[in-house]
Amino acid sequence: MYQCERDLLTNLIVLSSRCARKEFRQHIFKAWDWKCAYCNKDLNHMTATIDHIVPKFKGGQNIKSNMCCCCSDCNKLKASTLLDEWYTPKYLHYCRERLVKIKAWMVKEPSSLKLPSFDKYIPCTVND
Repeated sequence: MYQCERDLLTNLIVLSSRCARKEFRQHIFKAWDWKCAYCNKDLNHMTATIDHIVPKFKGGQNIKSNMCCCCSDCNKLKASTLLDEWYTPKYLHYCRERLVKIKAWMVKEPSSLKLPSFDKYIPCTVND
């Protein structure tokens, strides 16, 4: 559905900003199969959170490639720590395969929806 932040902006044309943000978050949850990126815990709409892989505090952006599905426990434990400092073999739920998946997620090439040109359309007004 959404491949990059431009797709979120595309939906702002149709959706309210609140609904567009919710749709964007839902897309991230689905992309991670509703599992915590760090511990692989099964999540649902009540337990899933979004983690900024590179914390906003340390320059991370609000873009898809910097956001992952996360349980609240891992989100709290990681806090504003950088991934390479926190997600190490010392972490109870560390898994090399998940680390590889997270890093691959961070470097995905965005592909975006093409916006139609509205130059051809003539605005219409409705008379009451």
